[in-house]
Amino acid sequence: MTTLASLVDSLKGRKDTFFAGDLDPEYEPTRAVYGHRRERVVFRLKGKEWECASNILRDRGDVYELVGARSDSELYEKLLRAYYSPSQLEVVDFAGSFRRADMALRDLPFIKFYREDGGPYLTSAVFIACWEGVCNSSFHRVMYIGDDRATLRIVPRHLHYMVKKAFEAGRDLPVAMVLGLDVYQEIAAAMSPPYGVFEVGIGAALSGVNRVAKTPVFNIPVPVTASLVVEGVISREEDWEGPFVDILGLVDERRRQNVFKPVAYYVNAQGRLVYHAIVPATSDHFYLMGLPREPLIYESVKRVAPGVRAVRLAVSGGSWLIGVIAIEQSTRGEALSAALAALTAHPSMKVVVVVDEDIDVDDPLQVEWAIATRSKPGEDVVVLRNAKASTLDPRSPEGVGDKLIVIATKPFNEPWSKYRRAGVP
Repeated sequence: MTTLASLVDSLKGRKDTFFAGDLDPEYEPTRAVYGHRRERVVFRLKGKEWECASNILRDRGDVYELVGARSDSELYEKLLRAYYSPSQLEVVDFAGSFRRADMALRDLPFIKFYREDGGPYLTSAVFIACWEGVCNSSFHRVMYIGDDRATLRIVPRHLHYMVKKAFEAGRDLPVAMVLGLDVYQEIAAAMSPPYGVFEVGIGAALSGVNRVAKTPVFNIPVPVTASLVVEGVISREEDWEGPFVDILGLVDERRRQNVFKPVAYYVNAQGRLVYHAIVPATSDHFYLMGLPREPLIYESVKRVAPGVRAVRLAVSGGSWLIGVIAIEQSTRGEALSAALAALTAHPSMKVVVVVDEDIDVDDPLQVEWAIATRSKPGEDVVVLRNAKASTLDPRSPEGVGDKLIVIATKPFNEPWSKYRRAGVP
């Protein structure tokens, strides 16, 4: 499905899709998604032209289906191939893909998801910016303030660096805010490759669609699969953003953030407005934010533990803070090396548990059983203090916190007979 519109059309013919009708943008989309967790949810927002889809990614199987994979190893191989070999982008005429639209921010699919939210939000907006020949594509939540201004949360990654450089030069940063991207571009925007690698090329390698069009005002390359492109600037002006219920289901604090000011709006040539309404702290959020990090963790672990069997960012930690690694041990100390490699690949991880290959990393009861029967706390629990951490963790508000490593593998030199669970006769 190379556009979000084609994916939504395909959902309409499936029995596992719930049609919610017209929903009020205050709370009703959240209620619909929580009431139909095992279904894709399609709806329209009252008073707006947008078709919306939620729960697109209900589980790993949905990701496999979209990417054309049958297992974790195939999924990781496809994502890593795109990550390291992005497609060359073909620039096409902007006027052939988009047309100017008379719109304001109030016309966009802002939704207030939770009572605790400071206002209505866009949760799948991707911002594309270029600075000194380097382009970046990344997700940023956007809070509505008025027809001509919104605030966006910018954490210290690549867009933050570009904004800082532009401000140091005495300029606002030109950007394109893109809505209704295809899922492949969404996955790419969540991968955070090294600075200088354009995520749109990664998304193109996944989807097979490598065409971009450069925006008329700021000459920013945007995928032709987008539903809507909004050119604008991230200004030096600040306003309040938040509070906002984030991926852990906790309320992220209110803070001063930079103001996005729109300049021009462009609708795709078909005139169809389709939006991925990601309800925070639900499966769409988990699988789009966390799963694209797993291939990089897997690759890092494999360098030190060739027998790695599975990598999982656990849903219990918002698919972000807790990791489980299954390995087949070949040398003494390999489990600890695997844990350290995982933390290096994903510094936001707070807890990493290493288990043997007979443990199902998707079954918390099996993981807890391994901790209960195969770990010795005095030897197998490691705490790393004052390391780089995730600001989503309320115990690491400044991005610095502690890490916990639990080695729940059988001691390397002891026999399996002491540690293998008896099967059903």
